[in-house]
Amino acid sequence: MSEFKTPPLLESNGNYLLDSTPEIISWKDRIIDLTKVYPEPIFLLEFNDVKFFSIGDVIVVKGKPKKGKSHLMIAFIVALLSGEYIGMMRLNKITKMLYVDCEMHENYTALLNRKILRAVGVGPMQNSNELIVLNLKADTPTERESIIECAIQDLKPDIVFIDGVKDITRTEPNDQAEGKRIGEELKLWSAKYNCMIAIAIHENKNDFNARGAVGAAVEEICSEVWRIDRDSEGLFIASQTLFRYHSPVENLCFTMDEQGNMQIAEAPVKLSNEENKLQSMKFIFSEIFTNHKQLTYKGLVAEFMRIKDVKNTAAFNNIKWAIENNIIVKNLVGDYELTNIV
Repeated sequence: MSEFKTPPLLESNGNYLLDSTPEIISWKDRIIDLTKVYPEPIFLLEFNDVKFFSIGDVIVVKGKPKKGKSHLMIAFIVALLSGEYIGMMRLNKITKMLYVDCEMHENYTALLNRKILRAVGVGPMQNSNELIVLNLKADTPTERESIIECAIQDLKPDIVFIDGVKDITRTEPNDQAEGKRIGEELKLWSAKYNCMIAIAIHENKNDFNARGAVGAAVEEICSEVWRIDRDSEGLFIASQTLFRYHSPVENLCFTMDEQGNMQIAEAPVKLSNEENKLQSMKFIFSEIFTNHKQLTYKGLVAEFMRIKDVKNTAAFNNIKWAIENNIIVKNLVGDYELTNIV
């Protein structure tokens, strides 16, 4: 039987695209044979007795821009190098990791590398044999993809961190075909080279979905998704929104000290939906009464509509809810004011 292999695609500039199709002699090579014992996934890290980071899978780290995706990747790397970091424990020793930065200046990438190694006790001018860091800012997306695969072939890393899916996107973020191609490429690399690939993805501005068709396609093929956010007080909170093997990890929390070192932090108390609504409504009505000791009902409705930019019916329903939950009260003269519990 002849080999099955998709012909290479030709770009407009005459260069061939990377051929990501594996060479398969026969479909029989892919039969699941129940007389064999297939090993379970090898997990590399643990947090609160939950294992994660499986060799041979694709991992997504997502969040809003500048909200901590790179910091979370650094935390994972430090834990894998040192054996323990901000509550994470290493389960299996790794031999080599590859970190790829496609966006920042070489000087920044070097600072990031030193920050990682400083956290594990390595001197600032000393390279690590376990962590190889590449800066591909000067290369095109096609060149970056080729360089990354060549590095994986030569180095045989256990884990590959790629800081930014957009940096290996050849067209534009909403190209569904490009998203599918990148997803299949990452999936192939993880299986072919038996490594874990972690890739950072931006979220949309107005929701928690991965940005563009490319981000959505990569998230769709991964085995676990980490989401990180940072609050106004500098607390970073990372949790898995997807994990295909068991219940997801929740509330990996840390802060940064004045020197930029990560410190483990406790997770904030998780409020119920009702408690969240109560806190939100207290804040809204406190804002309404900032410049008013009391308001007529008509004035209260007008202020609520102005601040929340809603219609009369919505204002009526929310004011009714606030009265029922003792956030505001009608005083003796018939006007409305805040209660003492706000």
